[in-house]
Amino acid sequence: MRGGFRRDEDGSQVVSHTLVQSLVVFIVLGLMQLAFALHVRNIAIDAASEGARYASLSGASLIEGEARTRALLNAGLHADRIDVIEAHTEIQSGAPLIVMTVSTHLPVLGPFGPARTLTVRAHAWKEPT
Repeated sequence: MRGGFRRDEDGSQVVSHTLVQSLVVFIVLGLMQLAFALHVRNIAIDAASEGARYASLSGASLIEGEARTRALLNAGLHADRIDVIEAHTEIQSGAPLIVMTVSTHLPVLGPFGPARTLTVRAHAWKEPT
């Protein structure tokens, strides 16, 4: 025995260090992917909410709300990630409600890889004119 280790354990620390480091790298990459997905989701929700609020203002139209949503999404995401932006009016409890729907690409592997579709909806009560 040399230094408290048996001879047949020589070099085992290098192997265990390599295995642990590769595990740590995969965990960090997974956390970064989760952060990226939450970032895209939060930007889409915020843009849809702001667009619905903007369209619900007195004198504003659905087209202006869609334009506001598109401007916010272009500022936060790349324009090629935006799929569909739709705005329509629903009647709920006898009052008009502006509904903004945004569909964006959510890549599976960071900003690369196959894309999944993320769809979010936001709504705001229409102000009386």
